Amino acid sequence: MKPDGRVRAVRAVRAVRAVRAVRAVRAWESSAPGRGGVSIIDLQTADASTLDAVLESIAERGPFDVTSLHHRRLADIDDGIVARITSTHAQLMPHGGPAVIRRLASALTKYGVQWCSRPPAEARPEATDQLEARVLDAIANAASPAAIPLLLRQARRRDDDSSSYSDEELAIAIRLNRLITPVQIACVGAPNAGKSSLLNSLHRTTVAMVSPSPGTTRDRVSAFLELDGVVIEWLDTPGLHESEDPIEQAAIKSSLRAIRDATLVIHLTAPDVADAVLPKELCPPEGILPVLNKIDLIDPADVPVDRIAISAERGEGIVELAQMIRRRIVRDEDLNFDGRWRFDAD
Repeated sequence: MKPDGRVRAVRAVRAVRAVRAVRAVRAWESSAPGRGGVSIIDLQTADASTLDAVLESIAERGPFDVTSLHHRRLADIDDGIVARITSTHAQLMPHGGPAVIRRLASALTKYGVQWCSRPPAEARPEATDQLEARVLDAIANAASPAAIPLLLRQARRRDDDSSSYSDEELAIAIRLNRLITPVQIACVGAPNAGKSSLLNSLHRTTVAMVSPSPGTTRDRVSAFLELDGVVIEWLDTPGLHESEDPIEQAAIKSSLRAIRDATLVIHLTAPDVADAVLPKELCPPEGILPVLNKIDLIDPADVPVDRIAISAERGEGIVELAQMIRRRIVRDEDLNFDGRWRFDAD
């Protein structure tokens, strides 16, 4: 028989008191955000009796034994499944949808549960220890496929060597961490140098407008690209030039701020347009890479030796350029490094 409002209220009070006594129950959405058939909410605590109190309050009828599944009404909000994974870990599985999750999060908070906007670090019940949990967190957050085999080897390497990190390991970690969080690469040049065509060629789809008219890209365009196994954020900026148009002036000013924050700058030139003047103070961590576009317009013998030669429109030299950019961001020796990677803050 379904408990009446008075019984639910008493259970809620008991749950709040139990949770606050240990102040250790956390809950978070572990499924992908957004709409879906089913969502998953994890609840974790260090005290089994506290979790019992919360489950009996939000799902009404217990007991909830370890490894059991129950179909229940969840806080009078939605029907769902209660899964008791371990004595200190459970999952609620309501119907998917942001509104349902928001209401259940509010209900859990009323019961004294700490709602986390994102899964807490190291909250990995499947991990055997905290180091393995941190490795799994890093794999889940890594943007680049190249990070995965390196991370999988870290638990053993750290177990084998617990000494302080060497200067070499710390220096390499700065670059390897770019596999987890993509860095920004800014492509700059004069109007009609082919910046948008280059982005489209790298992206293999049309993500920026391409037109023979200078100044087509008035605002910077951002896209995440995988270049030779490494994901980066590519900034396609408006052409650098003098303009009396206040809108263009604002766009160029905004682009200059983004360029100064970039890890690498691609200076794109073309034989049929005047070169743009780069800011004198520009000094990105991985330097400025000069690239000559539209090589189909000139004799190969006329290509400067200090420029990487490509034709964005025809796709010539694009693979080689992608590989060179990747080597600037993460070196070959970094990917083959057999030491420890300081991918977290330990």
